[in-house]
Amino acid sequence: MDPNLDAAIDIVEAAYDLQLPAEAWLPNLLWSGVYLFDLGMGCYAAISAGVSDEGVPVLTQIHDGPGAEDLAMKAMEGAREAGPPMVAEASQAVQGRIYLLSEIRDRWPKAHEILTRRVGCKDILSVTAVDPDGRGIHISMPSRQVCSLAPRDRRYWQMLEVHLAAGHRLRRGLGQQGDVTGAPLTDIPMQAEALIDPSRFLVSQAIGAAKAKHAVTGIREAARLVDRARGPLRRQDPEEALRLWKGLVRGKWTLVDWFDTDGRRFVLAKPNAPRVRDPRGLTEREAQVATYASLGETSKLIGYRLGISQSYVSRLLGDAMRKLGVKTQAQLVERMRMVEPESSSAAE
Repeated sequence: MDPNLDAAIDIVEAAYDLQLPAEAWLPNLLWSGVYLFDLGMGCYAAISAGVSDEGVPVLTQIHDGPGAEDLAMKAMEGAREAGPPMVAEASQAVQGRIYLLSEIRDRWPKAHEILTRRVGCKDILSVTAVDPDGRGIHISMPSRQVCSLAPRDRRYWQMLEVHLAAGHRLRRGLGQQGDVTGAPLTDIPMQAEALIDPSRFLVSQAIGAAKAKHAVTGIREAARLVDRARGPLRRQDPEEALRLWKGLVRGKWTLVDWFDTDGRRFVLAKPNAPRVRDPRGLTEREAQVATYASLGETSKLIGYRLGISQSYVSRLLGDAMRKLGVKTQAQLVERMRMVEPESSSAAE
Protein backbone atom coordinates (compact mmCIF):
# COMPACT_ATOMS: atom_id res chain seq x y z
CA MET A 1 0.00 0.00 0.00
CA ASP A 2 1.13 3.55 -0.71
CA PRO A 3 -1.01 5.93 1.36
CA ASN A 4 -1.63 9.43 0.03
CA LEU A 5 0.30 11.29 2.71
CA ASP A 6 -0.78 14.70 1.40
CA ALA A 7 -4.17 14.22 3.08
CA ALA A 8 -2.70 13.80 6.57
CA ILE A 9 -3.01 17.34 7.90
CA ASP A 10 -6.37 17.83 6.16
CA ILE A 11 -7.70 14.90 8.19
CA VAL A 12 -6.20 16.16 11.45
CA GLU A 13 -7.73 19.61 10.92
CA ALA A 14 -11.12 17.99 10.25
CA ALA A 15 -10.78 15.87 13.39
CA TYR A 16 -10.30 19.02 15.49
CA ASP A 17 -13.03 21.08 13.77
CA LEU A 18 -15.35 21.97 16.64
CA GLN A 19 -17.52 24.39 14.67
CA LEU A 20 -19.54 21.65 12.93
CA PRO A 21 -22.72 20.18 14.42
CA ALA A 22 -22.42 16.64 15.77
CA GLU A 23 -24.17 15.01 12.82
CA ALA A 24 -21.83 16.66 10.29
CA TRP A 25 -18.50 15.92 11.95
CA LEU A 26 -17.98 12.32 10.79
CA PRO A 27 -19.18 12.87 7.17
CA ASN A 28 -16.89 15.91 6.91
CA LEU A 29 -14.00 13.84 8.24
CA LEU A 30 -14.57 11.22 5.54
CA TRP A 31 -14.72 13.91 2.84
CA SER A 32 -11.47 15.43 4.09
CA GLY A 33 -9.75 12.06 3.82
CA VAL A 34 -11.36 10.92 0.57
CA TYR A 35 -8.00 10.45 -1.21
CA LEU A 36 -6.58 8.44 1.68
CA PHE A 37 -9.56 6.43 2.90
CA ASP A 38 -10.48 5.04 -0.54
CA LEU A 39 -8.65 1.85 -1.57
CA GLY A 40 -10.82 1.54 -4.66
CA MET A 41 -14.19 0.78 -3.08
CA GLY A 42 -14.81 3.80 -0.85
CA CYS A 43 -15.05 3.51 2.91
CA TYR A 44 -17.51 3.43 5.79
CA ALA A 45 -17.23 4.66 9.36
CA ALA A 46 -19.05 4.45 12.66
CA ILE A 47 -19.04 6.19 16.02
CA SER A 48 -18.93 3.90 19.03
CA ALA A 49 -20.34 4.75 22.45
CA GLY A 50 -18.51 1.85 24.10
CA VAL A 51 -19.11 -1.89 24.08
CA SER A 52 -22.07 -4.03 25.13
CA ASP A 53 -21.97 -6.68 27.83
CA GLU A 54 -21.24 -9.17 25.04
CA GLY A 55 -18.17 -7.18 23.96
CA VAL A 56 -19.71 -5.82 20.74
CA PRO A 57 -19.26 -2.10 19.91
CA VAL A 58 -22.40 0.00 20.48
CA LEU A 59 -22.72 2.19 17.39
CA THR A 60 -24.50 5.56 17.51
CA GLN A 61 -23.72 6.79 13.99
CA ILE A 62 -22.69 5.00 10.81
CA HIS A 63 -21.88 6.59 7.45
CA ASP A 64 -20.71 5.63 3.99
CA GLY A 65 -17.83 7.69 2.66
CA PRO A 66 -17.74 9.36 -0.77
CA GLY A 67 -17.93 6.82 -3.57
CA ALA A 68 -19.18 4.00 -1.34
CA GLU A 69 -22.17 1.91 -2.36
CA ASP A 70 -24.06 0.83 0.75
CA LEU A 71 -20.85 -0.46 2.31
CA ALA A 72 -22.00 0.27 5.84
CA MET A 73 -25.24 -1.65 5.32
CA LYS A 74 -23.39 -4.61 3.82
CA ALA A 75 -20.98 -4.67 6.76
CA MET A 76 -23.88 -4.56 9.22
CA GLU A 77 -25.54 -7.46 7.41
CA GLY A 78 -22.30 -9.39 7.72
CA ALA A 79 -22.15 -8.68 11.45
CA ARG A 80 -25.73 -9.89 11.87
CA GLU A 81 -24.97 -13.08 9.95
CA ALA A 82 -21.89 -13.74 12.08
CA GLY A 83 -23.72 -13.04 15.33
CA PRO A 84 -22.60 -11.16 18.47
CA PRO A 85 -20.35 -13.93 19.89
CA MET A 86 -18.27 -14.22 16.72
CA VAL A 87 -18.09 -10.44 16.28
CA ALA A 88 -16.93 -9.98 19.87
CA GLU A 89 -14.37 -12.77 19.72
CA ALA A 90 -12.96 -11.66 16.37
CA SER A 91 -12.74 -8.06 17.59
CA GLN A 92 -10.86 -9.13 20.70
CA ALA A 93 -8.46 -11.18 18.56
CA VAL A 94 -7.25 -8.09 16.74
CA GLN A 95 -3.83 -6.86 17.81
CA GLY A 96 -3.42 -3.09 17.61
CA ARG A 97 -5.68 -0.34 16.36
CA ILE A 98 -4.56 -0.57 12.73
CA TYR A 99 -5.18 -3.92 11.13
CA LEU A 100 -6.10 -5.75 7.95
CA LEU A 101 -8.94 -8.25 7.84
CA SER A 102 -6.56 -10.69 6.15
CA GLU A 103 -4.40 -10.63 9.30
CA ILE A 104 -7.10 -12.49 11.27
CA ARG A 105 -8.14 -14.80 8.44
CA ASP A 106 -6.31 -17.86 9.77
CA ARG A 107 -7.67 -17.47 13.30
CA TRP A 108 -11.20 -16.44 12.35
CA PRO A 109 -11.82 -17.85 8.84
CA LYS A 110 -15.61 -17.78 9.19
CA ALA A 111 -15.73 -14.10 10.18
CA HIS A 112 -13.34 -13.31 7.32
CA GLU A 113 -15.43 -15.25 4.81
CA ILE A 114 -18.73 -13.64 5.86
CA LEU A 115 -17.48 -10.07 5.80
CA THR A 116 -15.58 -10.30 2.51
CA ARG A 117 -18.57 -11.99 0.87
CA ARG A 118 -21.08 -9.46 2.18
CA VAL A 119 -18.97 -6.41 1.33
CA GLY A 120 -17.69 -7.88 -1.94
CA CYS A 121 -14.01 -7.34 -1.19
CA LYS A 122 -10.80 -9.31 -0.65
CA ASP A 123 -9.51 -7.32 2.31
CA ILE A 124 -10.39 -4.43 4.63
CA LEU A 125 -8.04 -1.95 6.28
CA SER A 126 -9.52 -0.81 9.59
CA VAL A 127 -8.60 2.11 11.81
CA THR A 128 -9.97 1.72 15.34
CA ALA A 129 -9.61 5.18 16.88
CA VAL A 130 -11.13 4.56 20.29
CA ASP A 131 -10.22 5.41 23.87
CA PRO A 132 -9.64 2.63 26.41
CA ASP A 133 -13.31 2.98 27.42
CA GLY A 134 -14.35 1.87 23.92
CA ARG A 135 -15.61 5.29 22.78
CA GLY A 136 -14.40 6.63 19.46
CA ILE A 137 -14.65 6.01 15.75
CA HIS A 138 -14.03 3.08 13.41
CA ILE A 139 -13.09 3.62 9.77
CA SER A 140 -13.03 0.65 7.37
CA MET A 141 -11.58 0.70 3.86
CA PRO A 142 -12.41 -2.34 1.69
CA SER A 143 -10.09 -3.42 -1.11
CA ARG A 144 -10.58 -5.70 -4.10
CA GLN A 145 -7.10 -7.07 -3.45
CA VAL A 146 -5.40 -8.61 -0.43
CA CYS A 147 -3.31 -5.83 1.13
CA SER A 148 -0.15 -5.59 3.18
CA LEU A 149 1.13 -2.88 5.49
CA ALA A 150 4.80 -1.95 5.52
CA PRO A 151 6.09 -0.86 8.96
CA ARG A 152 6.31 2.76 7.76
CA ASP A 153 2.70 2.71 6.54
CA ARG A 154 1.49 1.21 9.80
CA ARG A 155 3.27 3.95 11.80
CA TYR A 156 1.65 6.58 9.59
CA TRP A 157 -1.84 5.17 10.20
CA GLN A 158 -1.08 4.93 13.92
CA MET A 159 -0.31 8.65 14.06
CA LEU A 160 -3.57 9.45 12.27
CA GLU A 161 -5.48 7.21 14.68
CA VAL A 162 -4.14 9.27 17.60
CA HIS A 163 -5.74 12.43 16.19
CA LEU A 164 -9.00 10.76 15.22
CA ALA A 165 -9.43 9.47 18.77
CA ALA A 166 -8.45 12.82 20.30
CA GLY A 167 -10.79 14.70 17.96
CA HIS A 168 -13.75 12.52 18.87
CA ARG A 169 -12.92 12.90 22.55
CA LEU A 170 -13.14 16.67 22.13
CA ARG A 171 -16.50 16.34 20.38
CA ARG A 172 -17.95 14.39 23.29
CA GLY A 173 -17.56 17.38 25.59
CA LEU A 174 -19.23 19.95 23.34
CA GLY A 175 -22.77 19.09 24.42
CA GLN A 176 -22.15 20.56 27.87
CA GLN A 177 -20.63 23.82 26.62
CA GLY A 178 -23.38 25.49 24.62
CA ASP A 179 -22.65 27.61 21.55
CA VAL A 180 -18.91 27.92 21.00
CA THR A 181 -18.93 30.25 17.98
CA GLY A 182 -19.06 34.02 17.78
CA ALA A 183 -18.38 34.69 21.45
CA PRO A 184 -16.62 37.86 22.61
CA LEU A 185 -13.10 37.46 23.91
CA THR A 186 -13.54 37.91 27.66
CA ASP A 187 -12.89 34.74 29.58
CA ILE A 188 -11.17 31.78 27.93
CA PRO A 189 -13.90 30.08 25.86
CA MET A 190 -14.87 26.41 25.53
CA GLN A 191 -13.60 25.50 29.00
CA ALA A 192 -10.05 25.77 27.70
CA GLU A 193 -7.17 26.48 30.06
CA ALA A 194 -4.98 28.62 27.81
CA LEU A 195 -5.46 31.02 24.92
CA ILE A 196 -2.58 31.50 22.47
CA ASP A 197 -2.08 34.34 20.01
CA PRO A 198 -0.77 32.48 16.92
CA SER A 199 0.79 35.61 15.43
CA ARG A 200 3.38 35.74 18.21
CA PHE A 201 2.90 32.35 19.90
CA LEU A 202 2.25 34.02 23.23
CA VAL A 203 -0.04 32.56 25.87
CA SER A 204 -2.39 35.52 26.35
CA GLN A 205 -4.44 33.93 29.14
CA ALA A 206 -4.07 30.82 31.25
CA ILE A 207 -5.82 29.21 34.18
CA GLY A 208 -5.32 26.13 36.32
CA ALA A 209 -2.44 23.83 35.45
CA ALA A 210 -1.74 25.81 32.27
CA LYS A 211 -0.43 28.73 34.35
CA ALA A 212 2.69 26.82 35.41
CA LYS A 213 5.88 28.00 33.75
CA HIS A 214 6.71 24.59 32.27
CA ALA A 215 3.15 24.28 30.94
CA VAL A 216 3.27 27.69 29.26
CA THR A 217 6.58 26.76 27.62
CA GLY A 218 5.21 23.43 26.40
CA ILE A 219 1.99 24.94 25.05
CA ARG A 220 3.84 27.68 23.18
CA GLU A 221 6.27 25.22 21.59
CA ALA A 222 3.46 22.84 20.63
CA ALA A 223 1.52 25.70 19.02
CA ARG A 224 4.62 26.65 17.05
CA LEU A 225 5.05 23.09 15.77
CA VAL A 226 1.37 22.79 14.85
CA ASP A 227 1.61 26.05 12.89
CA ARG A 228 4.63 24.70 11.04
CA ALA A 229 2.81 21.44 10.27
CA ARG A 230 -0.14 23.36 8.82
CA GLY A 231 2.07 25.52 6.58
CA PRO A 232 3.91 24.54 3.37
CA LEU A 233 5.39 21.53 5.15
CA ARG A 234 2.02 19.74 4.89
CA ARG A 235 2.69 19.30 1.15
CA GLN A 236 6.48 19.39 1.08
CA ASP A 237 6.96 16.68 3.70
CA PRO A 238 3.55 15.50 4.96
CA GLU A 239 5.00 12.70 7.06
CA GLU A 240 7.20 15.15 8.97
CA ALA A 241 4.25 17.52 9.34
CA LEU A 242 2.19 14.74 10.90
CA ARG A 243 5.06 13.81 13.22
CA LEU A 244 5.30 17.40 14.50
CA TRP A 245 1.59 17.61 15.36
CA LYS A 246 1.37 15.38 18.42
CA GLY A 247 -1.85 14.19 19.98
CA LEU A 248 -1.62 16.14 23.24
CA VAL A 249 0.58 18.69 24.97
CA ARG A 250 2.22 17.23 28.07
CA GLY A 251 -0.43 14.52 28.32
CA LYS A 252 -3.23 17.00 29.00
CA TRP A 253 -4.18 19.56 26.33
CA THR A 254 -5.27 19.45 22.69
CA LEU A 255 -4.72 22.58 20.60
CA VAL A 256 -7.74 23.78 18.57
CA ASP A 257 -8.66 26.91 16.60
CA TRP A 258 -11.17 29.42 17.91
CA PHE A 259 -12.43 32.64 16.27
CA ASP A 260 -13.82 35.63 18.17
CA THR A 261 -16.65 37.91 17.00
CA ASP A 262 -14.20 39.96 14.90
CA GLY A 263 -13.00 36.88 13.07
CA ARG A 264 -9.61 36.88 14.76
CA ARG A 265 -8.06 33.45 15.09
CA PHE A 266 -6.74 32.17 18.39
CA VAL A 267 -5.51 28.77 19.52
CA LEU A 268 -6.98 27.17 22.62
CA ALA A 269 -5.30 24.61 24.83
CA LYS A 270 -8.29 22.50 25.83
CA PRO A 271 -8.05 19.73 28.45
CA ASN A 272 -8.51 16.46 26.58
CA ALA A 273 -6.69 13.71 28.47
CA PRO A 274 -7.97 10.21 27.65
CA ARG A 275 -10.06 8.43 30.24
CA VAL A 276 -7.93 5.54 31.36
CA ARG A 277 -7.90 2.79 33.94
CA ASP A 278 -6.75 4.33 37.19
CA PRO A 279 -5.20 1.86 39.62
CA ARG A 280 -4.81 3.33 43.08
CA GLY A 281 -1.33 4.69 43.70
CA LEU A 282 -0.50 5.78 40.13
CA THR A 283 -0.22 9.38 39.02
CA GLU A 284 -2.38 10.51 36.10
CA ARG A 285 0.45 10.16 33.60
CA GLU A 286 1.61 6.84 35.00
CA ALA A 287 -1.95 5.54 34.59
CA GLN A 288 -2.07 6.86 31.00
CA VAL A 289 1.22 5.21 30.07
CA ALA A 290 0.39 1.93 31.83
CA THR A 291 -2.99 1.74 30.10
CA TYR A 292 -1.64 2.23 26.58
CA ALA A 293 1.34 -0.04 27.24
CA SER A 294 -1.07 -2.77 28.36
CA LEU A 295 -2.81 -2.36 24.98
CA GLY A 296 0.46 -3.20 23.25
CA GLU A 297 1.55 0.28 22.19
CA THR A 298 5.24 1.13 21.93
CA SER A 299 6.88 3.85 24.00
CA LYS A 300 7.34 5.88 20.80
CA LEU A 301 3.63 5.78 19.94
CA ILE A 302 2.59 6.50 23.54
CA GLY A 303 4.90 9.52 23.53
CA TYR A 304 3.30 10.77 20.32
CA ARG A 305 -0.20 10.18 21.69
CA LEU A 306 0.45 12.03 24.95
CA GLY A 307 2.86 14.68 23.70
CA ILE A 308 5.74 13.63 25.96
CA SER A 309 9.21 12.29 25.22
CA GLN A 310 9.89 8.61 24.65
CA SER A 311 12.41 8.58 27.49
CA TYR A 312 9.80 10.06 29.83
CA VAL A 313 7.34 7.36 28.77
CA SER A 314 9.89 4.68 29.63
CA ARG A 315 10.50 6.21 33.04
CA LEU A 316 6.78 6.52 33.79
CA LEU A 317 6.18 2.94 32.69
CA GLY A 318 8.95 1.67 34.94
CA ASP A 319 7.56 3.60 37.90
CA ALA A 320 4.03 2.34 37.21
CA MET A 321 5.11 -1.28 36.94
CA ARG A 322 7.00 -1.08 40.22
CA LYS A 323 3.98 0.42 41.99
CA LEU A 324 1.72 -2.26 40.52
CA GLY A 325 4.11 -5.03 41.48
CA VAL A 326 4.50 -6.42 37.95
CA LYS A 327 7.64 -7.22 35.99
CA THR A 328 6.46 -8.31 32.54
CA GLN A 329 4.14 -7.06 29.81
CA ALA A 330 1.81 -10.03 30.36
CA GLN A 331 1.57 -9.26 34.07
CA LEU A 332 0.83 -5.61 33.30
CA VAL A 333 -1.96 -6.58 30.89
CA GLU A 334 -3.52 -8.85 33.52
CA ARG A 335 -3.21 -6.22 36.24
CA MET A 336 -4.80 -3.49 34.13
CA ARG A 337 -7.70 -5.77 33.19
CA MET A 338 -8.65 -5.89 36.86
CA VAL A 339 -9.38 -2.15 36.86
CA GLU A 340 -12.52 -0.71 35.26
CA PRO A 341 -12.08 2.26 32.88
CA GLU A 342 -13.07 5.61 34.36
CA SER A 343 -16.72 6.35 33.68
CA SER A 344 -17.85 9.48 31.87
CA SER A 345 -21.03 11.50 31.71
CA ALA A 346 -19.91 13.51 28.67
CA ALA A 347 -22.30 13.77 25.76
CA GLU A 348 -21.72 11.49 22.79
